[in-house]
Amino acid sequence: MRRYLFLFCLFFAVKTAAQVSGKATVDSTRMLIGDQMRLRIEVSADKGVELLPLDRTAIAADSVFEVLDESRWDTLGTAGDRLRLQKNLLFIAWDSGQHRLPALPIAYKLGERTDTFFTKDIPMQVDLPQVDTTLADIKPIIEEPLKLQDFIWYFVGVLALLGVIGLVLYLRKRKKMAPPPPPVPVVQLLPHELALKQLELLKQQQMWQEGNVKGYHSALTYIVREYLEGRYGIQALEQTTDEILAQLSQGEFNMSLSQRLGNVLQTADLVKFAKAQPTTEFHERAMEVARAFIFETKPAAVIAEAVKPKDVQ
Repeated sequence: MRRYLFLFCLFFAVKTAAQVSGKATVDSTRMLIGDQMRLRIEVSADKGVELLPLDRTAIAADSVFEVLDESRWDTLGTAGDRLRLQKNLLFIAWDSGQHRLPALPIAYKLGERTDTFFTKDIPMQVDLPQVDTTLADIKPIIEEPLKLQDFIWYFVGVLALLGVIGLVLYLRKRKKMAPPPPPVPVVQLLPHELALKQLELLKQQQMWQEGNVKGYHSALTYIVREYLEGRYGIQALEQTTDEILAQLSQGEFNMSLSQRLGNVLQTADLVKFAKAQPTTEFHERAMEVARAFIFETKPAAVIAEAVKPKDVQ
């Protein structure tokens, strides 16, 4: 039997005028590493003696034993003027071999005087647990017969894979069969439509109102020159203002409108190259003259379409 119990008592009685005596006992002086053991401390003292808190420094300093729990002092009984008190310590051992449980100081107080007596150390045999090296026979794995339920998830996986493949093939075939979308028609604006649209955008930018007079007149004359080139096929973007006016004088144009347009182009040249500063009224009038010239010189079919009366119901 690995553990046997017998009551081992070591008495250490120090009598100071027959006031305090005590003893320390353990359940057994033999234990295994990791096992828990109980240490009992019993004290007999005269009434009026006050036991002070137990000092466990000696056990804490020993790396072999460790106190896990400590109870309070309990009264076991009385005999005349004396009391019997008991305290339990729960400890554990962490190393094998022959060791000694250290002596513990029992401090007490009687009136104004404080004194201490010690228990004796207790020899302890700490053993290693025996290792069971007996191995049981290895039994073969019990195989269960296969059932239909064992293959159900395989069937589900195959069906899901086939469904995905079928969906991909269907979408690819449908994409090939779908007719291509019709090409987006490119809207080609006529020269007068483009010029009037650009003049409206230039007006919204308010360049001369913000101080960019040169930029305003440069953009305005460029729109007019581009219109003349697109409408009549003359190289207006490369020609000088005098060359443009000379060609306009040879055509069938409203002379008054042509003169006003020439005034706009010449004044714009002064703004661009001579840093002239025309009046505010000139900026607005230049825009009106350019619009009037473009509207009057646009193709006759467009003018007729614009003034065509509504059909009579």
